[in-house]
Amino acid sequence: MERPDDDVRKELEELSPRLLKIKEQGEAFRLPDHYFQILQAQVFEKIQAEKSAVGIRQALPGSNWLNQIMEQFQWLTHTRWALSLATVALLITVGIGWMYQQNQATSQNLNTELAKLDQQTLDAYIQDNLHEFDTETLMEFASKKDSQLNFDEMNPEELDQYIDENLQELDEETIKELL
Repeated sequence: MERPDDDVRKELEELSPRLLKIKEQGEAFRLPDHYFQILQAQVFEKIQAEKSAVGIRQALPGSNWLNQIMEQFQWLTHTRWALSLATVALLITVGIGWMYQQNQATSQNLNTELAKLDQQTLDAYIQDNLHEFDTETLMEFASKKDSQLNFDEMNPEELDQYIDENLQELDEETIKELL
């Protein structure tokens, strides 16, 4: 009759001959003497050091809220996150700069094209598309148009001609309201 140890040995030899060699050589892994007592002391010392560091941080007046904020943003100090954040900031800055340049170029082109138009063309466009403008825009245009005229420098004939032209454009109801 075979002993159970022999059965285990044969099975171990079949499954993993290397493990059998390690077992026959003796202890494969050896811990230093008093390892667990030393480990316990080291862990306890680390815990005490962390507690004292927390106690020192809390003991400093006025720095508690600052430490809490710094702890919240501690993840930014990791290289991966800092690099990602810097890349996003750079892309946003470049995008804003590019959009600003495009806007400046468009504004300059628009101003150049508008400068080519004469006053009669602008007046005709506004009259043809009067329904598309809001009241504030029309009032602003009218105030600019009126501000271009300097009544003090007009001679009486020019002033009479201006009044006659504007009276012809007004209907009877508006004239009655003005008077």
